Amino acid sequence: MGDGMALRRVLGVACLVALVCGCGGSGDSGDSDGRRSGKPGKSASASTSGKAGGDGESGGRQAHVTFMPQEPVSPQTLERTAELIRDRATKAGLGGVKVTVEDKSQITVSGPAARQETLEALGQPAELAFRPVLSTAAEPGVEKCPDAVEGPSSDPLTACGEYLGTVSTYQLGPVAVAGTDVSEAEAAYDAERGGGWFVKLDFTAAGGAKFADITGQLSAQPAPQNQFAIVLDGVVLSAPEVYGPITGGKAEISGNFTKQRAQQLAAQVNTGALPVHLSVSSVTKLSVD
Repeated sequence: MGDGMALRRVLGVACLVALVCGCGGSGDSGDSDGRRSGKPGKSASASTSGKAGGDGESGGRQAHVTFMPQEPVSPQTLERTAELIRDRATKAGLGGVKVTVEDKSQITVSGPAARQETLEALGQPAELAFRPVLSTAAEPGVEKCPDAVEGPSSDPLTACGEYLGTVSTYQLGPVAVAGTDVSEAEAAYDAERGGGWFVKLDFTAAGGAKFADITGQLSAQPAPQNQFAIVLDGVVLSAPEVYGPITGGKAEISGNFTKQRAQQLAAQVNTGALPVHLSVSSVTKLSVD
């Protein structure tokens, strides 16, 4: 199979597909990893612009989601985390979102109450990784995946994947390509191949080389060891089969994405993993005049 051909065949319930293009070079953006220098100091807040691509909701009820670090962190780390959350909101096209560091101990994200789940998702770790699949099994009677967090990159991982109500468990090997090997992610609409939203990925030069190497190794294995899993925070987004080494430094994650979810995922990948794990400590909804 040539480099320019798409990976479309998926095993079992892993219906999200990684489409890999055999074109040369990796994307380069002015702020490809979405990271800016955070400045420590007093409590800070900022609002997203609310321009094109925003949720278009203003006024009415507002949700205030408060996050607490799961481990002790310095005020500088908390400020840096808040800055990344602001970046995520902006890159995801969310308007009217305000991020505030309070008492140097917690972060509050405020926005339209109708977007509460999206506001909570802004505080997810967003650790992206590509891991080889060792085995997979469907879980009859299981309705949803349990909460999970990506494990150490050098260790195997037991992860869960869910699609259209069907849940599967995956035994995965150590990380072969990390999220830091992705230089840029972008949400796009697939008008030519039947519609639907997907996320385009550009690897760094080193990441593209790693991806070509692991796909070459996996393609020589029998199913399901010829699959690689795209894992976000310990959850399998996709587990496509591989039929040859894939070069070119580009990939796509496609499937049952809404526009909002595709933009959110692209924003998470672009900003990188948060430097600290957060948990939701409270959610308050208030009416706004």
